[in-house]
Amino acid sequence: MKQKGFILVVSLIFMAVMSILAIYMFSGFTTDAVLSANSREKSRALDAAQSAIDNAALWLGTGSNTFNGVSWTTGTACAGASALPTICSNPLVNPSSLPWPSYTSFTPTGMTVNSSGGAANIYASNTQYYIQYLGPAPGGNMAALYQVTATAQGGNATATSVVQTVYQVQTNSSCPTC
Repeated sequence: MKQKGFILVVSLIFMAVMSILAIYMFSGFTTDAVLSANSREKSRALDAAQSAIDNAALWLGTGSNTFNGVSWTTGTACAGASALPTICSNPLVNPSSLPWPSYTSFTPTGMTVNSSGGAANIYASNTQYYIQYLGPAPGGNMAALYQVTATAQGGNATATSVVQTVYQVQTNSSCPTC
């Protein structure tokens, strides 16, 4: 008679252990889903920032945006936002400190912006970039250096990427004063 209650106690302990394991397993699934979503949004932000870098590079290499036939465009002191690409003479003081005091706003093709963020092609803000004139390229090869810094957000404001690169732009002529 005393053994009949033993099975009940062992069954209750076994069910309690299985319940605890199930809770930990489901919390692990939730953590994995959050980490995966964060990684996806960071990747989207990086891709958007890279598209801004590509747009700035295309603009730098087009027409007389950097070389006007007599001298290099050294830029102006930039302050504030601009819808058109601008070459700045002053450096971006702290690229990782957002928002920047001045930038060019750019929305890549197929990108939808909504401050509340979202899924697929909806981003939390427009991409931004900053072009700075660094000076003539070394070696006297009729080229100038321009630094481009870009930032973008993924589907939320916490998924932000800042990308920076330097472009060497060369003249089409071997004699810029001819």
